[in-house]
Amino acid sequence: MASTLKRNQDVDEPTSTRDNIKIAARKLFAEHGLEAVTVRQIVAAAGAKNGGSLNYYFKSKDGLIQEIINDLFSDLSKVWLDEFHELSKKGGPTSVREIVDIIVRAPNVDNYRDPSPTANRFLAGVLFMRRKELTSFLRKMNFHVFRHLLEQIAMLRPDIPQPVMRQRLIFFAWYVVSVQATLETWRASRKRSDVWAQPDPLIHLVDTATALLEVGTHQVAASEQSAAAVPARRSRANGRAGTRTA
Repeated sequence: MASTLKRNQDVDEPTSTRDNIKIAARKLFAEHGLEAVTVRQIVAAAGAKNGGSLNYYFKSKDGLIQEIINDLFSDLSKVWLDEFHELSKKGGPTSVREIVDIIVRAPNVDNYRDPSPTANRFLAGVLFMRRKELTSFLRKMNFHVFRHLLEQIAMLRPDIPQPVMRQRLIFFAWYVVSVQATLETWRASRKRSDVWAQPDPLIHLVDTATALLEVGTHQVAASEQSAAAVPARRSRANGRAGTRTA
């Protein structure tokens, strides 16, 4: 990784109540889901003495979730942007795979202010349970780096129809987040598994995610031609019916 974020606090520096709440909440959300976790559980896990501390700092559980999202995407955007600039200095990007590699490798614990292995599972929960809310929040906060990377992918493959690429980019995001979250779950469990041991899961994730984006579109084209033929057949049939009526 060309550059990594410096954490806001040294390892030995005690965290604040606000930080403790965010760390505890992200872990609970990652392990149990956004909707299953209560404010009381978060406050207890954070070791906060004041039961109203979450509402004091974040106004609500939703406000807390939004701040965690903001922290994660601030960290990710920094790494994505640094890596893209490094690639640009070398004359890139020249392939979809180069951009996919940047996106896949950025969610690394070394690049987060909170290095606990919970970020990917938390993001998966937000993406699958609150996708519209997430999209709206990212747009409002002007987190445009990820969108720019996706636009670069589309520009590298102008041969793929825009509606097809748009759909594939959505599938791509779901796929990458899902695999990253599952990999994180395995690492947290510390169980042995041949699935994640060999080959390198991140290399294989980059390969398969790239293939998802670049696979041929002949079947899509055939289905579009078939769909376009239906109105034409109906039009001809209507014309013949009109002639018979006349």
